[in-house]
Amino acid sequence: MTKRAPKPLPPPTDDERRRAGEAAQALRAAIADPSTMGTKSTAHVDLVRPRRGEWWESWANLPGFHRINGKRGRYIHALLPGWSYTQREIRAEMIPDLEALAERGERPTEDTSGRAA
Repeated sequence: MTKRAPKPLPPPTDDERRRAGEAAQALRAAIADPSTMGTKSTAHVDLVRPRRGEWWESWANLPGFHRINGKRGRYIHALLPGWSYTQREIRAEMIPDLEALAERGERPTEDTSGRAA
């Protein structure tokens, strides 16, 4: 069986662009002052295939932003589906990706970390 190419995402709506700008500002503020993150929520997710479990953390003042499996795990944002980031890539890649989405309506298209996509 051949693997299908992923279906391209539709262009972002004005609401998604607005939320991306707010998310980028909130992440910059949280990096500068972690007390602005708000209350942390934690959930354990059991996945079937492959069988494993993950710990998902989110914060009240950072909607759409999640940390999976602790500080050494990965970070995702709901407005950037299909992309995950390491902790040091948040400032270097995630925030610029959110800003590009907000300002120009551009979603990330290639991995810039040097790892295989």
